[in-house]
Amino acid sequence: KEFWFNLPRVIRYIFTGGYKFVVSYLIFAILVFFFGDKNSQICLFLAYFLSSFNSYFSQKILVFQTKGNYVQEYLKCATTWLIGYFLNAIILYIMQDVLSINVYVSEFVAMASVSVITYILFKYFSDIIITYFNHIFISTKIIFYKYFKIKERNVEI
Repeated sequence: KEFWFNLPRVIRYIFTGGYKFVVSYLIFAILVFFFGDKNSQICLFLAYFLSSFNSYFSQKILVFQTKGNYVQEYLKCATTWLIGYFLNAIILYIMQDVLSINVYVSEFVAMASVSVITYILFKYFSDIIITYFNHIFISTKIIFYKYFKIKERNVEI
C-alpha cells in the first residue's frame, strides 16, 4: 500500500487506467459480440454506463485519494466522461463507418485517444466543467421544488 501511494499520481493513473481500459474494452467487446457491430454506438453507450462505476471508484481510491463527497465527485467524473464519451463516439464512427476499420480495432484506438484526453480534463478542467453543470443542476432543482411546492432544503450538491 505504501509503495503504491508513493508513486507519482500520473503513474498511478496510468496503471489504474490500464486496468479500467481492459475492463471497459471487455464490456464493449462482449456487448458487440452479442448485439453485433451494427449496434456499436449502443454498445458504446452501455459500456460507458456500466464501466463508469468501476472507473469512479478506481480513480477515487487508487489515484486521487479523495474522501467523502461521493455524489459531487461522481457527477464531476460523469461530466468529464460525457465529453470523453462523445469524443469516443465520434472517433468510433469515423473509424468504423467512414473508414471501414474493424469495430474492435476502432474502439481500441478510440479508447486509447480518449484516455489521454480525459486525464487532461480531470487534471486541469473538470472544476470549470462541473461548475457549469452545477449551475444547471441547481437551477433545475429550484424549479422542481417550486413546481411541486416542496420546501427547499439544501440546493447545493
